[in-house]
Amino acid sequence: MSPDLPCIVFVRSFLHKPDNIDHTEHHVRQETPKQIDGHTHRRKHSSDSEKTLTVEDWATSRENPHNWPLAKRVITSLVVYIYTFVVYSGSSMFITAVPLVMQELHLSEQRAMLGLSIYVLGYGVGPLLWGPLSEIPRIGRSVVYFGTFVAFILVTIGAADVSNYSAFIFLRFMQGLFGSPCLANGGASMHDLYPESQFPYTLALWVAAAYCGPALGPLLTNSLVNNISWKWTMWLLACMSGPVCILLFLLPETYAPTIRYRSNAFNTSHNQNNNNTSSQDDNPLAKLKFYLVKPVQITLQDPAILFANIYTSFIYGTYYTFFDAFPIGYPPVYNVSTTTLSLFYLSVLVGCLLAVAAYFTYLSLPNYLRKHHDNTSPKSTPTHTPPTKHERHLIPAIPATFLVPISLFLYGWTLRPSIHWIVSIIGVTMYASAVFIILQCLSMYIPSIYPEYAASLFAANDFCRSTLAAGAVHFGIPLYKNLGMARGSSVLGGVSGLGVLGLLGIYYFGERLRAKSRFVERLVE
Repeated sequence: MSPDLPCIVFVRSFLHKPDNIDHTEHHVRQETPKQIDGHTHRRKHSSDSEKTLTVEDWATSRENPHNWPLAKRVITSLVVYIYTFVVYSGSSMFITAVPLVMQELHLSEQRAMLGLSIYVLGYGVGPLLWGPLSEIPRIGRSVVYFGTFVAFILVTIGAADVSNYSAFIFLRFMQGLFGSPCLANGGASMHDLYPESQFPYTLALWVAAAYCGPALGPLLTNSLVNNISWKWTMWLLACMSGPVCILLFLLPETYAPTIRYRSNAFNTSHNQNNNNTSSQDDNPLAKLKFYLVKPVQITLQDPAILFANIYTSFIYGTYYTFFDAFPIGYPPVYNVSTTTLSLFYLSVLVGCLLAVAAYFTYLSLPNYLRKHHDNTSPKSTPTHTPPTKHERHLIPAIPATFLVPISLFLYGWTLRPSIHWIVSIIGVTMYASAVFIILQCLSMYIPSIYPEYAASLFAANDFCRSTLAAGAVHFGIPLYKNLGMARGSSVLGGVSGLGVLGLLGIYYFGERLRAKSRFVERLVE
């Protein structure tokens, strides 16, 4: 795909403010969400001089992030990657402190694990707030990034110094809440910076930063917890956050409507036209209601979105059960130390890197191979429909869904003294690779079918995933202790097998299912 092709699918996915632009050859189109809490958002149909703007006004402007020097875009991306990694690693850093917390504070294992689960819940709730706030042109992304991260550092220092465990749990929730803008807007920042042809690569790297953070958290804090104090999990997080906060202060704004708002890049008539709807567009309460209500409506009426939310929540929650399974399974079976146990989490990192390489390979395939797939897809019959351009995003996820149950069975049934520990770790690595590819494919699929509501759908999906992951931290303990590693993993593997049928159903029948949804976007081919 050429960078000059129209970007409506993904521009509307992430830059869906009313004054977004489609990178077409001759015009810039402006659209808004159709309805927010009863307020009809007017599509800006005025005179031709107000409605159509030449490409030179923005698409060729030096202020457009797509036109920034490559070095500036790469550095900006790296800042967002590092920011995302630090926030996500903050969740699992606490896992090495759980035994000491139980011993020093006389807590049950379930209550001690709240230090992990409540943080995950916090960064699931946050996108519902920071998503709409960051897409108000007067505010933008960089202000939200920096302002919330200052609060994140202050709360982290408070968590490191507090003596009451209940207060510590509250501060952990606030940590997740204030750290969540990277989850809410990280992918959007990638699309702010890169054209459609490069966006899948940069999005995959951002997902990898988020995915690998929890894998490295235990390794980063293990020595500090064993040699100093469990509270050094928070002090280390605060120390890592300081330099990131400076980088976020220097981070340039990437959100196009905010850049245009600040620089007055468009003509006076356009600005006046924006002012007519600013009371609606800049209303954070109206946008918040939109983010909360619209995804629920779409989810209940579109089977594809419903499946995506349920399936991603399950596999992401299963990923977090590994933080229960590893301490329960490996030390008694293989008599490993806590340091060695923290190294086992690196299997997730290895799996993620392998998945990134595989996904990049798929993206780099010659176009004729993809055309060959189109030509050999099943012809339309009464029982199935050939996949459309939206369903093609799911192609790498199809083999990955088969790997999910296989890897869980391999992990659970090979974790025994008679089998080397590397075999079960291979199962974890396979699972990590499969889940990464599935999440990446669905992250491309969802905005392609509902571009107008993509941000709200992502916020809802983030909330569902994080809520179930927070719960999984707690139900994983009795699952593995009562059923054992083999049977416990078999339960999860058996349920995940249903995802194979669901994804294949969406791949072949997605277009037919969307046709029954009144929210479907009829995009111009």
